[in-house]
Amino acid sequence: MNWNASEFWIDGGCLGNEAHGRREAYGSISDGEAVERFQFVDAQTNNEAEYSVLLVLLRKLPDSHDGPQKLQTCIHTDSRLLFGQLTQGWKVKAQNLLPMHEKAAMQLRRTGANLIWTGRPEIMKRLGH
Repeated sequence: MNWNASEFWIDGGCLGNEAHGRREAYGSISDGEAVERFQFVDAQTNNEAEYSVLLVLLRKLPDSHDGPQKLQTCIHTDSRLLFGQLTQGWKVKAQNLLPMHEKAAMQLRRTGANLIWTGRPEIMKRLGH
């Protein structure tokens, strides 16, 4: 994975049924060439998985640097909730998402990355699922 790439595609979700005692949260990141997959033991919802995969990516990105060498990083997501809460001022109503939202907002500022809403078909094409 090239963590210095200018574009990334992310997706997170949960499989299984909590009522049956089995839930698997996952996330995927692509730099356009490679795809890296993750499992999240602490995520209990699709939205937690979406935030978790974004946070993994943001931790790996370099800090933003001003000047002519500055590279603009774009992160594509199909999560309207993630996009809305982090770029459109949507209120975070779910208490379980508040700490993740605060970390993600801080990391987006640190890296200077842009979060872009992208339709599900393009995300599936890039991530292979």
